[in-house]
Amino acid sequence: KVTDKVLPQGISPIQIRMGALENSSLALLPRRPCRPGLPSVKPSGFYHRDVWHSLSCSSRSFSTVDNILGCLAGRIVHMMGDSTLRQWWEYLLHTVPSLKPVDLHVPYQTGPLMAVETNRGIVLNWRAHSWPLRSRRTPVASLHSVVRELGGLAGGPQTVVVLGLGAHFTTFPPSIFVRRLAGIRAAVAALLAREPRTLVVIKLANTGYKSVYGSDWFTLQMNRLLQAAFADLRVAFVDAWEMTSSLALPDSIHPGQLIVRNEVDFLLSFICPT
Repeated sequence: KVTDKVLPQGISPIQIRMGALENSSLALLPRRPCRPGLPSVKPSGFYHRDVWHSLSCSSRSFSTVDNILGCLAGRIVHMMGDSTLRQWWEYLLHTVPSLKPVDLHVPYQTGPLMAVETNRGIVLNWRAHSWPLRSRRTPVASLHSVVRELGGLAGGPQTVVVLGLGAHFTTFPPSIFVRRLAGIRAAVAALLAREPRTLVVIKLANTGYKSVYGSDWFTLQMNRLLQAAFADLRVAFVDAWEMTSSLALPDSIHPGQLIVRNEVDFLLSFICPT
């Protein structure tokens, strides 16, 4: 039950003068465009004036609705994961007025959820990643496995797949997650083999737990397994772990809009790198 305690390492306090930071400008070395297959770096990035700057590639900020619409035009985005990934779907739906939800008459908590923008030809899908899942009552037939969904995709340059797994697996032995990852990795490899132009993005799990049943320590192990499973495939990673742990905000398994906005901007940076 001991949390948020300073470890006795004998490290001198580090003082940051906020006034100097507020008046400073940010100058970064030129970085490559954000594309799948880039090696991971630590730290993966930092915040400056509430904007995330990746150290692995040139992340962009999509600050207007027109910027977002221009990037997503003509694309079908398939999100499969937990509720923290559903937050991305919700953010885009609430930020872009012309994105309209389609009522599929299913439980909202597990989906599938769909939103469309007919003028730009945008389709935005989200669905839960199936078992294990902590949710309200839902039809079992609606819980499709990620492997099944990936196997039904033809792929292509207009197809974006986003996977977000981790939080619901922390109450199970790592071997359960490893077996699930093996099947998903094989399905992703098959999808990229039949259509290499498909963009696959892996969202790492974010911080937010301080419980013996689902602590950040367990989540960190899930992230390490995720990165190891997809390290040799041409996929992109959104490091939600560092994007949540590097801000002095209250712990929450569901990050606030500031973080979600930056996560979505980083996703869009891979869809539209230039």
